[in-house]
Amino acid sequence: MNHSPKHPFIIGVAGGTASGKTTVSRRIRDTVGERHLTYLEHDRYYCDYSHMPMTDRVQQNYDHPHSLDTALMVQHVKQLRAGKPIAAPRYDFATYARLPETETMHPARIVLVEGILIFVERAL
Repeated sequence: MNHSPKHPFIIGVAGGTASGKTTVSRRIRDTVGERHLTYLEHDRYYCDYSHMPMTDRVQQNYDHPHSLDTALMVQHVKQLRAGKPIAAPRYDFATYARLPETETMHPARIVLVEGILIFVERAL
């Protein structure tokens, strides 16, 4: 298989909370090499709850599809597939809020998408 950053190979790793997704994803990353892989975690795409009081934020069900901005993740995967960089969100799990800063991620030969609910969305 010869994939370039302009036509990357997409790998999805899904499973329940604490099922080993990150372990599997890291093993893939370590085997392939970081320079050949873009690692995109669904956890980056949790909705921003900074508008809510902290008591309400901690009560949210973070294992529900509505707690994630999957539409943005789909858009970002499409951009990476098209060979374009993305401005990936950053999430602060201590405050249940998105950080104002993003992380620029560039397409690689392989785009690894990981998360508990990535396959809820057909486009992924």
